[in-house]
Amino acid sequence: MPATPKPTITQAGLHRVCCNSKDGAAHSTSKARWELYLVVYNSTDPWPEYAWPVSRRHQVPAISERTEALASLGYAPAPGSEWEWQEDITPNYHGHPTAVSLIAGISIVPLEQPAEATR
Repeated sequence: MPATPKPTITQAGLHRVCCNSKDGAAHSTSKARWELYLVVYNSTDPWPEYAWPVSRRHQVPAISERTEALASLGYAPAPGSEWEWQEDITPNYHGHPTAVSLIAGISIVPLEQPAEATR
């Protein structure tokens, strides 16, 4: 029986959640916020995330703020990596007018090497 691949994290993403559609309540854009998340491959567990307060929904987190958020999750931007931005369209099912949304991504590395990797 083949071994199950270990979860790996090599990317982080940043996007503005357009409304509170995650909690199943009425879709309100007043609940919009910026969220940074770690992309976890080979796992069905929820992806680790960091969310800025709703009061910051109209202000893109600065690079230093994104770096601090990554550090709070145990990661840092990979050497030489830069944030890459893409535009997307919010899905029609959200219950509010479709809007352009921004999504950013960056390669990341763990702040500390796992114990088995240093042996």
